[in-house]
Amino acid sequence: MINKIQEHHNDEEIEIIRLQNDIDQWKSELGFLIQEINFYLELLNSKIINDIDVNKKEANDLLNQFLMLKVTSENIENKCGLFKPKLEEKKECEDIQCDHAYLNEHLILRYKIDRHMKDVRKVKGSAFKYIRCGIKNFLN
Repeated sequence: MINKIQEHHNDEEIEIIRLQNDIDQWKSELGFLIQEINFYLELLNSKIINDIDVNKKEANDLLNQFLMLKVTSENIENKCGLFKPKLEEKKECEDIQCDHAYLNEHLILRYKIDRHMKDVRKVKGSAFKYIRCGIKNFLN
């Protein structure tokens, strides 16, 4: 759920709402990503892969990569869940160093998510190529 900014919110509250909305969005994206990864894991473990003439070692490598991506996705999703309530504590900050600590933690989390999404795209690209090759082999 997106927290909306109201007229009575001050700058600090607006910043917290923005950060919380980021986290909600990340958790949503990570949740869907985990579903996608589970789909690939099921596909790579399926009879379909065993029945088509493809490189089984490559399938196993992809399977292991998706397993690692799933663990990382779940870890990051958990970190998002732990960080969001901490943002309420940001209201208690009395100096700029305290504010910066929360903002830096948010930036680090964003960086981890961006890097993870890049890794996911790379593995999914390899999976697409592998599956496409398997389909071509099967149809010929």
